[in-house]
Amino acid sequence: MNQNSVVCTKMARRMRTNAEKQRIVEETRVSGALVADVARRHGVNANLLFNWIRQDRQGSLAECREPATAQLVPVTLSPPPRQVAPADRIELDLPDGTRVRVYGSAITAVISRLLATSS
Repeated sequence: MNQNSVVCTKMARRMRTNAEKQRIVEETRVSGALVADVARRHGVNANLLFNWIRQDRQGSLAECREPATAQLVPVTLSPPPRQVAPADRIELDLPDGTRVRVYGSAITAVISRLLATSS
């Protein structure tokens, strides 16, 4: 990496519950509190905190959608119906989104026919 290179990292977005937002908003009401300082302390963008404050004044902060929790579902693994060696398979993705799969000994005949019709 040369001296003019810039490395950027993306911070993971944290989803806060309504109760967390309310506690952070309450900290801005303390006498002498600066919104920018409270936001920085909690790792929140100051503009987002101002938005929460406005929502709280309007009474809509508690109505905000809570962050979704992950739902786990059972998964069953089963063997594939038939294992085909990679040399025995060809897949073509066409521009219109169609996927053509050819297996086994038909590959040579299909490729020959495709090449013959394209010339």
